[in-house]
Amino acid sequence: MLGAIIAWGIMEPTALMPDGEHAVSYGFTFLIGLLSGLFIGFMLGLAEAVSGLSPKDAVRAVISGALVGAAGGVLGLTFGNAIYNVMFQMAGAGALTQHLPSNIPTAARPASEPGFMSFFLLLIGRGAGWSLIGGFIGLSQGIAASSTKKMINGMIGGLIGGAIGGSVFEILVWISLSGAVYFPSAMIRFISFAITGGAIGLFIGFIEEIAKQAWLLRLVGNNEIGKEYSLYKQSTAIGRSESADIPVYIDPDVIERHAIVSVQGKRYFIEDLGSYAGTSINGNKIAAKESLRDGDIIMVGKARFMFRDKATARNLPQQQSYSGVSIPNSQHVCPFCGAIKDASGNCQCSVGTSPVQNVPQAQNMQQTVQQAPAPSPIYQPEPTNIPTGVSQGARLAATAGPSAGQTFVLKSGETQIGRDATKDIGLPTDTTVSRNHARIAQEVTCYVLYDLGSTNGTYVNGVKITRKELVNNDMVQIGSSKFKFEQ
Repeated sequence: MLGAIIAWGIMEPTALMPDGEHAVSYGFTFLIGLLSGLFIGFMLGLAEAVSGLSPKDAVRAVISGALVGAAGGVLGLTFGNAIYNVMFQMAGAGALTQHLPSNIPTAARPASEPGFMSFFLLLIGRGAGWSLIGGFIGLSQGIAASSTKKMINGMIGGLIGGAIGGSVFEILVWISLSGAVYFPSAMIRFISFAITGGAIGLFIGFIEEIAKQAWLLRLVGNNEIGKEYSLYKQSTAIGRSESADIPVYIDPDVIERHAIVSVQGKRYFIEDLGSYAGTSINGNKIAAKESLRDGDIIMVGKARFMFRDKATARNLPQQQSYSGVSIPNSQHVCPFCGAIKDASGNCQCSVGTSPVQNVPQAQNMQQTVQQAPAPSPIYQPEPTNIPTGVSQGARLAATAGPSAGQTFVLKSGETQIGRDATKDIGLPTDTTVSRNHARIAQEVTCYVLYDLGSTNGTYVNGVKITRKELVNNDMVQIGSSKFKFEQ
């Protein structure tokens, strides 16, 4: 709409909008179509650019929108005028001028006495003519994206929008013709241009929305939560590069071309492109090309997307989001320390109480809670009967990041982790690790991982933690480094 109003504002004060004879010169037709298509196409490209495209695709959308829109405006208005001229001649043979208000341009005057048939023919002629303008302009974004599907959707939406704008123009002319309401010719053109531009944009978006088959909904990311990315290409790249179709910036775990979503027939697949951090579906790291189903959660670095597909659609909660393994929510289990509460509601982290005893009843209760970790006492000073030094039973095996391939043996007391080289597990080459990032403490029967307020957080099996009891084969992520806990 804004593009059409700008074009009208440039053309109306000039001779490009003549109120003269019906036979307007081709020069005027060319310039009117050029400017209208240029500004409407430019604004369509700008709207597409701010909707989440990569910078490279955004620039291409704006430039292509302007250029293809200008060419489309010229072609549309040329063919559209030809259609309207035919309908104008069919409406009648004589020129009627004496009964028309002076604000009606000659080009819009019917060729016979006003009647339903004349109105109907001219309505079809004007609507069909302007629909071609919208249809050609609607092609612009599909050409920019090199997508046949997007070209078809844009053309259909443009045809509908242009037809509505042209019809409004003819209706306003005939309202003035009847003398019911007086519309100056400049106002008729302003209203018609604004409605035409708005309708073209509206129906291009509407057709694209109802015709889309699959898309990614962003769940976690930098200020982009809730943004949708239509999968209209044969293959859609996700990565840190500005040329990626779905950019993921400011994430050290994401490489320039991290993963690719491709379509084969009606099925969609995702494939990791050799990133060291990997790509996960529903918390499981993929090793090869994996098929996608509606509702799957894709994790690329710290960004998460929900895959939506009409072909495999299933009913999902409105705000479903994947959060990995969660703490049991039983009323009998403390969500902080994981211990069984006593009859008074106290647990091991309650102030002024002694640890809860593992009575048989509590043990039976614990077994009914899925995924509930075995209760462990709160941190206490290291027992004197455990020798200090190094325990050969627990270690972290680096699987990704600068230290990949190395194994770090955990101490029986406390193991410090950070970017400082003096730490027990020093990661000086990993710039995403804080100086004092985390620690692992042996607490009587298990090893417990604590985050020390790090900048980028500490993750276990893809879930951010502040405290987590480690079990065998847990995957620990610290910065861009990943470790497998082995015991």
